[in-house]
Amino acid sequence: MADLKIDLRKEILGGVRREFIEALDRDEQAAVEAATGEMGNKPDAVKLGWLRMRTKESWTKQRYTVTVGRAFEKLRRMVQDHETGSAQER
Repeated sequence: MADLKIDLRKEILGGVRREFIEALDRDEQAAVEAATGEMGNKPDAVKLGWLRMRTKESWTKQRYTVTVGRAFEKLRRMVQDHETGSAQER
């Protein structure tokens, strides 16, 4: 059986432009980074520790979950608005 590796960052953020991620708050950017890529497969405790080191702030699982949810919702809306705008230009 082949070893299947999935790049979560590519799968989740594949259709998201870099400028959309840069439009997020600093905390939201960090949370998205922790939720995807190499960190996406790590336990939450590791993600929280990484977030604390990156942002120099205390993170709880609740804060992380709420922040990731808010960030992905913002990204979803930005992509949707961009696609709607592109479709109207045609």
